[in-house]
Amino acid sequence: MNKLKWIAVLVLTAACGAVGTAQDESDPDDLSSSTVSMEMVHQNPSLAPAVRIPKDVRVNGRARLEPTIEGFSRPVGPGDFLYTVNQLGQFLQLADPAIHHDDKGDATYSRQPGDLFEENGKLDWLDVEQGHLGDCYFAASLGAVLYADNGKALSQNMIVPRLKSGKVVSFYATFYQASGRKVRVEVDPDLLHRNTNGHVLYMRNTQTKPGYEAWSTSLIEKAYAKWHGSYEKIGNGGTAADAIHALTGKTTDYYDASDSSVVSAIEKAAKEGRAQVACTFGDNSGVKYPVGIYADHCYTLRGIHRVGTKVFVQLRNPWGPGSATDAEPTEPPTDGVPDALFEIPYSQFATLYNSVDIVP
Repeated sequence: MNKLKWIAVLVLTAACGAVGTAQDESDPDDLSSSTVSMEMVHQNPSLAPAVRIPKDVRVNGRARLEPTIEGFSRPVGPGDFLYTVNQLGQFLQLADPAIHHDDKGDATYSRQPGDLFEENGKLDWLDVEQGHLGDCYFAASLGAVLYADNGKALSQNMIVPRLKSGKVVSFYATFYQASGRKVRVEVDPDLLHRNTNGHVLYMRNTQTKPGYEAWSTSLIEKAYAKWHGSYEKIGNGGTAADAIHALTGKTTDYYDASDSSVVSAIEKAAKEGRAQVACTFGDNSGVKYPVGIYADHCYTLRGIHRVGTKVFVQLRNPWGPGSATDAEPTEPPTDGVPDALFEIPYSQFATLYNSVDIVP
């Protein structure tokens, strides 16, 4: 093969994100119809027959009801935002993913003043707050990956500004294809807001309140929806294994939650900083769920807490912090402050939860 033909083959392979190529950390593919995620392959294995699809149980996905939103915790005035109303025009107008059919007519895209991150300037696992979309598997996985990464390179590079002539004009979110190659998805800060109250409809940062928005988690979800075609495509349930692969490029190990060996696996993964997610049984499983824990829902796993001979499993609901007035509490009411962080005895965990996915 002559040199020119060899160069052409390399260019074609890079452009298509060819399945089976080695993971490329430095040269991500731009979004195209040939950038195939593990979730796409799970739904249609013929897209990448050489890829091993991780074992997992699909959840139908439980969206969060409209939470009680309190007023912003500090006074808002001129200069509080990185991007004021007058600065929002510097951003490109990019194509937005279509809204879920259940929400058509209820929300409209608009861009509001805010920052990429809240005041600490970082993407943190406690920022994740799932909205009115059935993608708990993705929200819980995002929280798990950020919790395990603890502010290191993965967190820092997951969503970054794109500059042009010294100004930020859009944002790039980076995911991993089924092949292991990276793909970057460009998004603008337009978000879907409820027509009735102006609240962000889908995933939001826990710091987002009326009058202030931290865009990071919203834009990561928006980019994932854009990659898959719409919010409809990601908002009707899915598998944590596919989401974790998209966020990390790693294939998870699957465990049955009732298998006692899962306790040591969760404990070890937590100590070693590896992402892990637990999902419950479906609505029609016959399992009776107590107040604050839900069927067809995924949770970020934090670790194991031992008190003498007692073993507790530590979890976080991706709905984020709640309120005593919420119609569906974000955690069991016996756990104290409704911050979405709770723990339950392993015996209860083994009864209520179906599957556990852990990055090896």
